[in-house]
Amino acid sequence: MSTQSLSDITLTPSEVREILDADNDEIISLCKRASIIPRRNRRGLTYFSYDDVKRLQQVKQMRNTLVRISPNQAVDRIMNSFSQMEEKISDNIIENLDKKLSEKLKNIEIMTEEIVKLQTENEKLKNKIMELHRENVQMKMELDKFEKIGFGFYKKYEVKDYSI
Repeated sequence: MSTQSLSDITLTPSEVREILDADNDEIISLCKRASIIPRRNRRGLTYFSYDDVKRLQQVKQMRNTLVRISPNQAVDRIMNSFSQMEEKISDNIIENLDKKLSEKLKNIEIMTEEIVKLQTENEKLKNKIMELHRENVQMKMELDKFEKIGFGFYKKYEVKDYSI
């Protein structure tokens, strides 16, 4: 069982005519006013989305109400529409910026954790290098105590330490 959202629903021209109670010429006129371009499916048949039909209904209702309102009321409605659009645009921009900023902050936190891990590992490796260097110096000092006497034999001499 698949759930389909309203925006995924498609309607045929005959269904749109029935919903809007309009003929093809009126639908074409409404499409022009609403800046809707009917889409075509793979077989070349015209279809409308649920959102398109909803906008067409709004345009049709606005056309019917605009005939009965005064010019001042029309200006007021236009101003209200612009205010609403401005609010929606501002909200969308803020929401998108907030999402992007939170994603970037999350990435920075992950990178910071990774840097701390790498710094810790780096310190451990530095300590290991110092330890191996000390061991290498001790081995060289021990090696200097031996002198080759021939035929693959070596003799160990005790080095006297004159340091205080």
